[in-house]
Amino acid sequence: MTRNRTLTHAAVLAALLAPAHAQKKGEGVGWPFGEAAARGGATASMHKRDLFNLGLLGAKAWDADREEPKVHTRGGRRQFKSSGKHGEDVGPKRLVVRALLGGGPASKAGLKIDDVIVGVGQTSFDEGSFGPLATAIRNAEAGDGKVMLQIERGGETKQLVCKISKGGKAALVPTEGKHRDKILKQTLGWLAKRQGGDGGYPQTLGGNNGAVVMSCLAGLAWIAGGSSLKGGKHKANLEKASKFVIRGLYAEDPFASARGGGTANWDQTTWAFAHAGVFLGELLLAGKNKKLKAELQKIADTICKRQEASGGYGHGPGGKNALGYIELNILGAYSLCALSLAKQAGCTIDDEVVTKLNAYLEESASSDGGVGYSTAPGQKGSGNIGRTAAAWLGAVGLGLGDDEWTQKMESYVKKNIANVQGGHASLQQHVLLAGVAARAIGQGTLKDFWDGGLRRDFTLARSPDGSFQPRPWHESLTMSSNTDVSMGEVWTTASWAIILAADRRKNGKGGLPGWCGLKKK
Repeated sequence: MTRNRTLTHAAVLAALLAPAHAQKKGEGVGWPFGEAAARGGATASMHKRDLFNLGLLGAKAWDADREEPKVHTRGGRRQFKSSGKHGEDVGPKRLVVRALLGGGPASKAGLKIDDVIVGVGQTSFDEGSFGPLATAIRNAEAGDGKVMLQIERGGETKQLVCKISKGGKAALVPTEGKHRDKILKQTLGWLAKRQGGDGGYPQTLGGNNGAVVMSCLAGLAWIAGGSSLKGGKHKANLEKASKFVIRGLYAEDPFASARGGGTANWDQTTWAFAHAGVFLGELLLAGKNKKLKAELQKIADTICKRQEASGGYGHGPGGKNALGYIELNILGAYSLCALSLAKQAGCTIDDEVVTKLNAYLEESASSDGGVGYSTAPGQKGSGNIGRTAAAWLGAVGLGLGDDEWTQKMESYVKKNIANVQGGHASLQQHVLLAGVAARAIGQGTLKDFWDGGLRRDFTLARSPDGSFQPRPWHESLTMSSNTDVSMGEVWTTASWAIILAADRRKNGKGGLPGWCGLKKK
């Protein structure tokens, strides 16, 4: 069904804060998001270009056959038509280079800005670039380390060999075993190096509220990697992150004065409370702490009090947001996860809140168990994997795994585990939630997740410096605005690290047993 969908609250905020200048077509940008570092504050992160990452090559590119978007998004409320059909996600046939990592494999090999990559090895990109490029990178890492690119430069076709680090045969399956551990170690270190002295990360989309979310995701990654407040390589990082999160939950909105008057409700703080509930709950499961438990109880109480009369949840308290609605079930599902972790950590939860929320989620759902955007007309019945995976994880963690509704959601999750393109606003958020659910279910569902295109995306998102980078997708190409880019590289990097390690248990340490519903096992 074709329907009008308005720009998301997050994208409206991005438009509000975007700077009023643009780069020239063909102008090279720095790594990874532009000439200004992500540490430059909120506005510095808003004008980064939406580019395709080329994995371990250390390069970013745009579709050479598509008009390049302006660097910034002008303010105002926009609409676009969405039918839910977004075609094959195979990548551009011609990739024009727009960014190079200094000292990276592509730069060392002589790749230049404005070069057009048309193939890899003996394979052209006639059927799309994603699959051939990802396969070539994995094979090279597992083999001789050489990736041969076919490029067009100055009207001539050339071949250029990029040399990447060798990883041995284990690199053919980078998401499991020893190679997973190697990648995870590098990625957790990358997150640690970029953590600020106050325990947080630079403000990007959402200001302080977004910084709290980033710290929660990084914290979950360190916990999954085996650290806790009792020990582990990233114990100190977790101590700082937990303190930053608790302080940040009650900090004033730094953008309040910039939003002007009117009746629009710009409060988005329930995102921070929901993520904090998951993070601190998992941290408590890794080691008891009375002071932290008291803070988690306050968070759980706040989440319970913020439930709307309908049973659902909005971005924050205060009525309709700037786009004229309240409930959105991605946040309702996240809130259910937070309450689940709080209860597992020993906090008291109002069972009536859980019952009402579950009922609202079910009322919004499609007949096959997919959680809809909300119960509003045009949004009810539009199920997707991100919302459903999060709702299912929360329900299982609350001990509702045998309920008929939870079983129906699980069936939907198994069937749609790799359909992350069916989400909205943030591709990476749906990848994260589906990935955690896949780890929780395990066996065939985890295989379906990776084989359904996510191993390819993982390979292309991964960068030589240990970070993971976002990419354009059908919604961001339509809207010329990518929430994942606006959120910054910590958002994407921490998300992939969590997916890698959510079920990783060594001597009873690591993994995310609470979120994955594995605590009793």
